[in-house]
Amino acid sequence: MQRFKERFVEYAKFDSRLLGEAIGIAGLAATTVMRATGRGSRALEIETSMHRNAFSRVADGVVSRRVKRSIARPEAERLERYVATLTPQRSTDALFRDPQRLLGQRIIALKSPANGEKGALLLDYSFVFSLFARSFDVERIAERYHIIVEPSWSGSCDRDVLSLAGRPFPVFVQNNEPRDIEFIRRLGLNLVSVPIAANWWVDPRVFRPLEGAVKECDVLMNSAWARFKRHESFFEVLAKLRARGERLRVRLIGYRMDMTRDDVMALAQQHGVADQIETFEGLRPEQVNEQLNHAKVNLVWSRREGSNRAIIEGFSAGVPGILRKGFNYGYHYPYINPRTGAFATEAGLSDTLLDIIRNPDRYDPRTWVMQNMTPQLATKAIDDAIARHAARSGEKWTPGTLAVKVTSLHSMAYWDEAERPRFEPDYAFLRSALRPR
Repeated sequence: MQRFKERFVEYAKFDSRLLGEAIGIAGLAATTVMRATGRGSRALEIETSMHRNAFSRVADGVVSRRVKRSIARPEAERLERYVATLTPQRSTDALFRDPQRLLGQRIIALKSPANGEKGALLLDYSFVFSLFARSFDVERIAERYHIIVEPSWSGSCDRDVLSLAGRPFPVFVQNNEPRDIEFIRRLGLNLVSVPIAANWWVDPRVFRPLEGAVKECDVLMNSAWARFKRHESFFEVLAKLRARGERLRVRLIGYRMDMTRDDVMALAQQHGVADQIETFEGLRPEQVNEQLNHAKVNLVWSRREGSNRAIIEGFSAGVPGILRKGFNYGYHYPYINPRTGAFATEAGLSDTLLDIIRNPDRYDPRTWVMQNMTPQLATKAIDDAIARHAARSGEKWTPGTLAVKVTSLHSMAYWDEAERPRFEPDYAFLRSALRPR
């Protein structure tokens, strides 16, 4: 029964245009009533969720207009109320209690202000944006720095992203989803799209081919223990392959979210494939790279999340990857191509896996990534976006002056950590801009 319910929810959310339109229209009707009865904040919460879930094109257009109006004064108090009433999750409680712990980890200085020219700060993970707005004097900071944000989930119609909208200064939003770029364009506010995403910042010095590595496993899946990662759907494919006489060797790397490793392995047991699977938990990035080097193909099987880094980590390690067709909003990301791997449908995953496993010489994903998708290229994209804004607004901006950073699961770091000490005055200023608690 639980599996049937999960399948129905997934069908309604992703596969049925009719159900999606019905949900969207019903949601609009409900939020119209909420707004008319003084529950505008709750209406905005539902509307942004509807837009991120892409239920209905009609609803998306209406929500875009409503969100734009909601950011205009005096209705912006709805977003201010959201920021003021933020509550921490278990994984973010320490950062809520002591926001200065964000500095140098989730908020990183890429350039210091000097000679009448602004510096630059980059914030990653969506929950950080509203926490930043709540905990720091953002207007004071924006007088000295350009602010760049790196969302951790698809969908720019998000209260965390929008917590920095409507301000009298630009906020540069990393965003390579055409749907989200169009949403930001329609807002016509201070948000500026930069056509990159969180998965551009993988460190190719950490994730790299290892000489002499033996391909001991067929498929690696580096995913949190979470339902949206869809381990069970993958296990169903493994079971079908096993019935055909194809017994793939699989390794799973993960960490606890709404499931545990035991929960995931219980699902594998139910589908009769547990004996094909090894699991690993709490690995350091270097250890993840070792496991990638032992794999023939790297699989991401979620239907919607952020800009998945695991697939690019695999490419950087020289491992071709598979992404589910229709991932996020269905954009055919340029990084999935004949040199790097393939998209696969639910019905076609079995054959796609076998094809890549049996034809390793067809792929050269690391070369493609090093030519098209590095932290240095991401830094240049941000640099170019700020330069265009500066040219329009008459501000001073010297190109090529941003530090390069890399991103891992738990924090950001400088490409050259020897650069960190020169940014200590920037972090000292940010600590001085903390709001009284």
